[in-house]
Amino acid sequence: MSLKCQLHTHCHGDLVDNINYSAKKLINEAAKLNYDVLSITCHRKLLFNKDLQNYAKKKGILLIPGIEFEIDNKHILGLNVDKKITKVDTFIKLSKYRASHPDCLIVAPHPFFPTRNCLKNKLIKNIQLFDAIEISWAYTKTKNYNKKAVKFAKYFNKPLVTTSDCHILNYLDAGYIYLDSKKNPKSIIKAIKNNKIKIYTKPTGYFKIARFFTQMILQKILRQN
Repeated sequence: MSLKCQLHTHCHGDLVDNINYSAKKLINEAAKLNYDVLSITCHRKLLFNKDLQNYAKKKGILLIPGIEFEIDNKHILGLNVDKKITKVDTFIKLSKYRASHPDCLIVAPHPFFPTRNCLKNKLIKNIQLFDAIEISWAYTKTKNYNKKAVKFAKYFNKPLVTTSDCHILNYLDAGYIYLDSKKNPKSIIKAIKNNKIKIYTKPTGYFKIARFFTQMILQKILRQN
């Protein structure tokens, strides 16, 4: 079965960014775009419950629990996780969590972008703890910080996943994957680890990227105020 999957999104309730659309509105938009699988990965918060799970199911979407947590102030995606992931704040704890949760997926988001919260050398030193590497949609034909991630993934034989890192609904379809898998969390995670993935990504324009990051900055300012 070919499943359209969006594995990195944010919504209202995020503990870092000031986002004005709700989880259900995000699910509605994902349904309009024909997604089969969605993970809401708010910063520092596991936003997943039976109500949201059932709401998504009625829309034809499998909702997988997720979070964007931090180690040493570096962003990490955890998919198919439980609340214990919120206590993981060192790579040693991450190793122990993975050992006790073999069906989780740990992804390095936008690892080599030039911002302080990207993993960079932390990924290189801890590559054994990561199952996949993210390809960000935010690149152009002439400027692409994903190139190092692609080479790195190839060298260490890690699958690549493209996401939208959605903070603004208009960008939900900016990057995603198709996955050859049965429609259940365990099968999906296994398929990703086995690299049964078709990624969708294409270069975008400087204006679209600039508009996105301008809106992101405004969201942070609003949250601080």
